[in-house]
Amino acid sequence: MKTIEAIQFHSKKINFDFNFENTSDAWCDTRHMRVFWEAVSLITPSAEKYIMRSVLAYKNEEIIKGNSWLQTLVNEFIEQEREHTHIHIKLNKALGINDIGENSSLEKTMRGLTEDLSILDNLAIAAALEHLFFSVIKLTFIDTGFYKDQTVDKKVLEVFKWHWCEELEHHSVTISLLSNLDSSYKTRIRAAYNIVFKFIPDCWKIILELERLYSPKNYRFNAMIDTIKLLNYFRKGIGVSSKFFDPAYDVIPAGKWSWTYIEQWRKSFGVNEPVNIRSDKN
Repeated sequence: MKTIEAIQFHSKKINFDFNFENTSDAWCDTRHMRVFWEAVSLITPSAEKYIMRSVLAYKNEEIIKGNSWLQTLVNEFIEQEREHTHIHIKLNKALGINDIGENSSLEKTMRGLTEDLSILDNLAIAAALEHLFFSVIKLTFIDTGFYKDQTVDKKVLEVFKWHWCEELEHHSVTISLLSNLDSSYKTRIRAAYNIVFKFIPDCWKIILELERLYSPKNYRFNAMIDTIKLLNYFRKGIGVSSKFFDPAYDVIPAGKWSWTYIEQWRKSFGVNEPVNIRSDKN
């Protein structure tokens, strides 16, 4: 698949075909997975814009300006995040669910975090979100074999595979930046607190609205059943998620960009070469 063969760490700017044969509830036969991934797609624009704001707040600080390697990572990271936001809005419109995202309170919540918290706390939340997404990809996309499910609409799956391949590429940029600035556990615990009590409640509301769209009479019951099924995947990932609280976890040495587990997962997507930082801007 061409969207997965591009291995360099930069925004691929892929042109997807959004003229799906099967839209709405027909693109995936398994209800809890369909609702979950649609919720993730709806969450992506607000989350990605927040992450970009949090990282860009440091762009003119010495931590980045004085470190050419970190500057390169951040520049490529921002390129990818902008494209993720753009593509997922298109995907949401094509699936007929974008109004749920537009009417969600998530964007307001994330803007509030940007305005109310310090730039360090916002960066820590951004790093925690990146690690959360990274964990989600492992537990519910790769480990479940969803990425190769033949019953899923190939055009929709192609968008997710492209995005998650790039998430595996850039997952550690925010964590590396945070660890260069702050190594305290308190900062990471505050970030986790804000995600649990501010970010996740809005995500749950989006899931409820999707369930309401597909089964208006039974949406609360279906949301409960689907959430239980999803939690069964996540219970296996406590070890993965807890690594965020280790200040030495995934700090990227200058000039290096390769982890055994990322290479292993990328191979699952059909990528058989190590990640490289793009050296040209063609």
